[in-house]
Amino acid sequence: MDGVCVPERLGTPTGFTPKDADRMPAKRWVAHAMRSLVLRVFLAAGAGGALLAVLAGCHTIEKRPGKSPLKPVQMSPDSVVLDIFFVRVPVGDAQVNGDLWTEVDEQHFPPEVRQRLAKNGFRVGLLAGPMPVALSRLLELNDKSAPPGTAQEMKGNDLDGEPRVVRRHSQVRAGRRTEIHASGLYERLPVLTWGARGLCGQEYQNAQGVIAVKAQPGPDGRVRLDLVPEVHYGESRLQRVPMPGGIRLEPGRPKRVFDDLALQATLSPGHMILITTLPQKPGSLGHYFFTQDLSGKLEQKLMVIRLSQTQRDDLFDPQGPLPLDTLDDTVH
Repeated sequence: MDGVCVPERLGTPTGFTPKDADRMPAKRWVAHAMRSLVLRVFLAAGAGGALLAVLAGCHTIEKRPGKSPLKPVQMSPDSVVLDIFFVRVPVGDAQVNGDLWTEVDEQHFPPEVRQRLAKNGFRVGLLAGPMPVALSRLLELNDKSAPPGTAQEMKGNDLDGEPRVVRRHSQVRAGRRTEIHASGLYERLPVLTWGARGLCGQEYQNAQGVIAVKAQPGPDGRVRLDLVPEVHYGESRLQRVPMPGGIRLEPGRPKRVFDDLALQATLSPGHMILITTLPQKPGSLGHYFFTQDLSGKLEQKLMVIRLSQTQRDDLFDPQGPLPLDTLDDTVH
């Protein structure tokens, strides 16, 4: 233990004798010595020291307008930011099922993909231009910032009761799987699906609709989003997850992955993907993903995924060839 030094000219601590050192525990002696030292230094300073203490006392720090001197938190260079909205409306709402889609590009996705999705109760489209006023009002956009979180925290059953609109602002790493819980937990989920084998039916216990998302940022600042519907069911258990060089065990529930309903879209910042169900397809997979029984009343959900921000814009990246570098040097 390092010692505590008391200058010889200040003498021994007040009320303290050398014999006390043999009887007093080391920690108490150190504390006693420090208090005595501070008292003697203060008395030795006199009035001049007291005046200095007053002059150098408490002072209110003036707040200066402008930016914070703290450096903002930096995103990972391979991550993107998504705004994820869930909106709850009555089933068959005229705006969500009609007027809104006049300004949404449903043709962005291949015809066979749209056909498979529609047969299974999903309706999907891309919004690449300015946000329609109707959608802005539907999303209740204002100056309030979105609460932060991960996409795993974004759950469609957050819509139980109020508010009618739920929004999250989430970072997603490139190539990393992210899950959006589109539905609440169903004790029994009897699903009819249309696929290559025709109409198939299966019942799942303790099931939940999930949208698996992967983001792949491109060198031009655009991002490819891969979306796959899944049903997670049963009890959690260790699952084998493939990884480079082998596998690892992770806790999770069994899942049914609907790869034939997967869709891809390439988005620039500000672009959006809209997904909901077709009201005329009760009992379909899309119905269970995007409807919700609220106090005995069935309501429809609209999910909006908006690309908010990306860290990549390597159009003029000196590490890669510029577009002109690939041209023939010969002038014709």
